[in-house]
Amino acid sequence: MNTLNFYIAIVCSLVIISGCSPDLPVVPPINSTPTGESHPGKFVWRDLMTNDITAVKKFYSGLFGWTYIDVGESDNDYSVVLLDDKPIAGIFKLRDVKSDQKYSQWISYLSVADMNQAINYVKASGGSIYREPFELPNRGTVSFAFDSQNAILSFVKSSSGDTKDSDPVYNEFFWSELWTNDVDNSLKFYTELLGYNYKKFDTRAENQYHVLEKENRPRAGVIKIPFENVKPHWMPYIAVKNPSEIVKRVEQLGGTVYLGTEGIAGNNAAIIADPSGAVFTVQKWPLEKGEFKEVEE
Repeated sequence: MNTLNFYIAIVCSLVIISGCSPDLPVVPPINSTPTGESHPGKFVWRDLMTNDITAVKKFYSGLFGWTYIDVGESDNDYSVVLLDDKPIAGIFKLRDVKSDQKYSQWISYLSVADMNQAINYVKASGGSIYREPFELPNRGTVSFAFDSQNAILSFVKSSSGDTKDSDPVYNEFFWSELWTNDVDNSLKFYTELLGYNYKKFDTRAENQYHVLEKENRPRAGVIKIPFENVKPHWMPYIAVKNPSEIVKRVEQLGGTVYLGTEGIAGNNAAIIADPSGAVFTVQKWPLEKGEFKEVEE
């Protein structure tokens, strides 16, 4: 699929989930019990846009033990992903994409304190807005955007508060990492947008890694895209106990291993695509000592 057609497909899907469709299901709140907490700069939710809901449900269930609750009149509307009965993500159908074209993607939702301020900054700083802020029942105020490097993300001001900070849980999302062609541009964009501080680290893979921080906590990573023909995007990470065991099951469940543990320093992570093409990383947790070395400047 060429870039233009992909963006058109994304826009059509986001228009549908934003409330322009009369068949839009009511999505659940980010937190079943309101937290009363606000953590601007934290990724608080993920949605999978996919053109094959049946295949990806089977895949993630087999890989991580996820279960689902279908919302709406059919399982093609919106499905809530559960881990041990806790909602952790959502899945909805990618519209206007041919069945033989595999381009699905995890969309990360970034908490903001002032939605209008965030939108205005994006417009003035090289990004673009593909859906102006709107009220999504139960969820809160939401907007979809492309950043200054054309990576897609969503802003959210949750009506149930932001998720509480906690230690990573196995088989659940715990990290987001921006893959960008221009690290300096992206660091400027996000630090000005959300007031992050950042630190620079050397890694075992002999590349530099930037960690965005807010509230004295690491919130996200930024790296230069390490491969050719890969577009800027936010890469979601899932915490696992043993990445090698996860990798062994990927292909039999219909997925693809893009980079196995043997291709990553320390053998502690792997890059995987689900049957519809959505990419994510599994990461061994906890991290081993010596994984990162801060660069003093």
